[in-house]
Amino acid sequence: MAERISGHGTVTRALVGVTASLALIVGLVTAGLTVRWVQLRGDGTIEGFHEVAPEGTKAGPCVDQTCNYLLLGSDSRAGLSPEQQTQFGTDESLGGANRADTIMLVHTDPRLQKAIVLSFPRDLWVAIPGRGHDRINTAFEGGLGHGGAQLVAQTVANLTGLKIHHYLYVDLEGFRRTVNTLGGVDMCIPAYNVNTPGDLTGTAPNGDPILVHYDEVGHIADPNSGLNIKPGCQRLDGDQALAYVRARHLPCDHIPDFARIGRQQQFLRAVVNQMLQPGMVVKAPALVGPVLGNLRRDAKLLPSDLVYLVGQLRGLSTGAVEFRTVPGFAAQEGTKAVLRMDPSANEIFRAIKQRHPIGNVGTTLVNTPPSEANTEVAVVDANSRGTASKVEDVLNDAGFDVSPGIWPASGAPIGVKGPAIVFRPEASANAQVVAAYFPDLQLIASADLRGAQVAIVIPSSYTLVRPGQGGGSSGCPAAS
Repeated sequence: MAERISGHGTVTRALVGVTASLALIVGLVTAGLTVRWVQLRGDGTIEGFHEVAPEGTKAGPCVDQTCNYLLLGSDSRAGLSPEQQTQFGTDESLGGANRADTIMLVHTDPRLQKAIVLSFPRDLWVAIPGRGHDRINTAFEGGLGHGGAQLVAQTVANLTGLKIHHYLYVDLEGFRRTVNTLGGVDMCIPAYNVNTPGDLTGTAPNGDPILVHYDEVGHIADPNSGLNIKPGCQRLDGDQALAYVRARHLPCDHIPDFARIGRQQQFLRAVVNQMLQPGMVVKAPALVGPVLGNLRRDAKLLPSDLVYLVGQLRGLSTGAVEFRTVPGFAAQEGTKAVLRMDPSANEIFRAIKQRHPIGNVGTTLVNTPPSEANTEVAVVDANSRGTASKVEDVLNDAGFDVSPGIWPASGAPIGVKGPAIVFRPEASANAQVVAAYFPDLQLIASADLRGAQVAIVIPSSYTLVRPGQGGGSSGCPAAS
């Protein structure tokens, strides 16, 4: 029987770039500032791309203020220094081919005040126009200069039944520069009591063992991506962030590619959380140009279009960004290990077209703990004297969905006085992810919890110990 895989997909360097751009422009709109957008009209544009529609239908511009953006992230090493190419590899060492290892559709709907990010696994087996069936990432082999973006867009449009209006693209160097342009990204990273010096074995998606060597106790390390940082709350620069989102060989990674997806989503949510803070308004005017300069986009996607879009979405909160992945199941095509699309994916496509709620399709990864990015956490302030806000800050920087906010003491489930992590019975795996950041809190299941998957009850007696400062959790969180 085929193994069913439903996941968030490869969350990308590309979305980091567009999220940063949109959030920066939010600051400009909110502050009522003006920028001479005409000076930025040509920055990073690529000619030749045009809107596409599913075969047999007509293309056209964004309608009713809804728009679909194709985001492409490449592993291209172009622009990296010799030292960075030693760390991350060269295009030649990767075979020299153009690869779009990140393919995502971002659907914005100002009327519904939300955005949907739909990821396409790179090994998804699809029909590519004029080429027959192959993995979806091979549609980009022509690269930006030879119709790669156009072919990926037509492939995605045919698969989903959704029109593609614009695209944005970023490579590794563009990602690194974007993070540095933002001044780094604040992250809280948990510690697990499984990272000890010596060799640890992970498992590749095809079942082959992967041997990884760790040199320092307590460090989060992956020599393949160049990651070696201490757990805890910190600010990641461009190099550290790039290593973190590319890491595939950490303790608790049962399936490396899927574990990386969870970390990329965590990082992305942390970026969203950070960029929506009022303090970014002050930095926005000086950052808009450099951020746009790190991306490539179609010539019809103007900065002024983004200004209008963000003006419509100015009420956006972290919870208004929904992450999904086209679900699939493992299959074999000749010598290729691929993913066949599960029919349930059509529920996602239909919901987007009809502007209906998506539900839970495409929110889990097999044999992988839930992502922080898709774990809703509330904080119950049981007369905490300010500690509840500090707890929410940790959750915010850890990339959790903190849209439920801080609740009054009356929001605690009946009989729970705290300190405790309370969770709905069906959200046990999510609660264990939260517990990795607060290992001193007990876990309590409660059917009385409403409005969030998990809630942390904080009374005045609780003293916050930040991640990495009080030891790690007892082990790896439970897999989905």
